[in-house]
Amino acid sequence: MNPLPTQFEHMLEPLLAELGDFQVSSVASGSGVQGGVRVAGPYGLDFSIEVKEFKRITPASAESACLTVKRQAEATGSQPVLFASVVSDRTAEIATKHGVSWMDYAGNCRLVFPSYGIYVNRRGIENQFGKQLPKVLNVFSAKSSRVVRAMLQEPLREWQLNELASHPNVRVSPGLMSRIKQTLVEGGYAVMHKRQLRLKRPDDLLDDWVKDYRTNKPREYAFYMRGELEQIEQQVANWCSKFTKQFALSRFSAAWRLAPEVRYGVASFMVSTEAILAESLIDLRSNFGARKVDSGANLILHVPDDECTFNNLLGEKISITSPLQTYLDLRTMDGRGDEAALAIYEKYLKEQFEEATERMVEQHEGN
Repeated sequence: MNPLPTQFEHMLEPLLAELGDFQVSSVASGSGVQGGVRVAGPYGLDFSIEVKEFKRITPASAESACLTVKRQAEATGSQPVLFASVVSDRTAEIATKHGVSWMDYAGNCRLVFPSYGIYVNRRGIENQFGKQLPKVLNVFSAKSSRVVRAMLQEPLREWQLNELASHPNVRVSPGLMSRIKQTLVEGGYAVMHKRQLRLKRPDDLLDDWVKDYRTNKPREYAFYMRGELEQIEQQVANWCSKFTKQFALSRFSAAWRLAPEVRYGVASFMVSTEAILAESLIDLRSNFGARKVDSGANLILHVPDDECTFNNLLGEKISITSPLQTYLDLRTMDGRGDEAALAIYEKYLKEQFEEATERMVEQHEGN
């Protein structure tokens, strides 16, 4: 049941019919590749669409495809459209970023032709053509995200796969490393270059990690303690040192140390599981006066799913979470979290992320 390229116009016509009296027909493409579609509509509308069809397209190939069809469309004065069996959310994002419309074989689509007042966005139609696609590994799960974290910590670095898998901050099996590599490459986040893995779009990878992180937040515990924030933070650090080696100031507490322009009113600590056991919490209550609260908290303890979250800590008197982890934590918070996260991004992440992306663009143009 594979649609032919000539079927695109038969799927497009009923969509446009919902907007008015449109007629759709095939025409020879001026570029000589794939084919074109002509659209005639009310009020004298008359334009053409440059269509590039794929039986299978991945985020890794989407960027090149978008650039190709967009270049062809510009040469013929047409509107660029990708037509594929399945268009993943990530592929759709890439197409949108490049100003290219798309449609899948089931009729899900985003068709945007602003010069002609046409905008069609249709999602949620069951796509039988995607049923046999292999399940995609979630690279943001607890163990897999170790690879993501290591690569984003050093966005300009190129990695041998065995070197990355055995890195002290990663420690994953060669088999899992191979699957993570495949997912990162097919997702358009990274490329293999001379048998080494390197980031292609660190900003996109970080943005998608934030989305996943928001739905898989660490467990957290809210308390109220008397005293000024600095005093509370020192007392909690003293308490943590009694029960665990893994703890650090986090969220706004870390952000203020990294970017002093950030202001905050709640102390935050990232702690290991040992710190929130019954014996530990009894000590926090009896010796430091902390009490659990449902509202009005001025102390938050949160517990990550994986110990590698504690990698790359900074600070001297009291450790603080890395800029990358601080950014992630802030982006999950309501209120001024995004504002504080932006300050961290601008100061610690932006320059190297942009350089990594620019290097890939230069390499692509050089080829």
